[in-house]
Parts: sequence; structure tokens; C-alpha cells
Amino acid sequence: MNAQILLGILNAILAIIPNITSSKVINQIVAWLIQIEPTIVAFAKDVGPVISNIVAAFSANPATTAAQLAVLKQLDATVDKSFDDAFSDYLANHPDAVPAPKAVAQEVAAAAPLALSTGV
Repeated sequence: MNAQILLGILNAILAIIPNITSSKVINQIVAWLIQIEPTIVAFAKDVGPVISNIVAAFSANPATTAAQLAVLKQLDATVDKSFDDAFSDYLANHPDAVPAPKAVAQEVAAAAPLALSTGV
């Protein structure tokens, strides 16, 4: 599944949550989200914020049961951990950027007051 398609589906779900009044419908959505959890985790960096928003929206929906909310919060924690792990792996494999040479930094600092004084 493509990340853009997944985002579209998740955003559509997010948009309808306030109108859901049936715990049965919420069960179906929660079951589907858990069914595609591996895909969600694979795209955690792209869909993590939407999953968090879905959990928040269901939290505010009075039709959501405590059990449904617990499952959703676990999914959110799994996605967060996946994102954090991916970010940690990225940092481990990418050394810090090389700082700008001192002469370049001094030129930039010297040019900044000039730009401010000319009204630019």
C-alpha cells in the first residue's frame, strides 16, 4: 500500500469520527486499523500524526468504549515507538553535519547588520 493512499483513507476516517454514533461501527474501524497495523507501522513517519489525531477524535467521541480506546492507544504507542526507532536508526547512521568554517560564519554575521541597516 502506498503512503499517500493510506493517508487518504486515514484522513477520511478522521473526518467521519465526530459523526459516528454506533459503537459497532467504531469496533469495525478499530478492527480494520489493527488488521493493517503492520502497514501503519511501516509508514509510521508519514501516518503517525494522523493515528494520534484518530485516537484523540475517538477519545472525544462518547460512543467509544474504554476497551476500544485502550486498543487505539496501544496502536498509537506502537506507531510512536516505530517512529522513534526509525529516527534513532537514522541518527545512528548519519553523522552530524560538518559545521561551517569559521570564516564563512564570520562573513554571514558581518553581513546581517548591513541587511538590517539598509531596510532589506
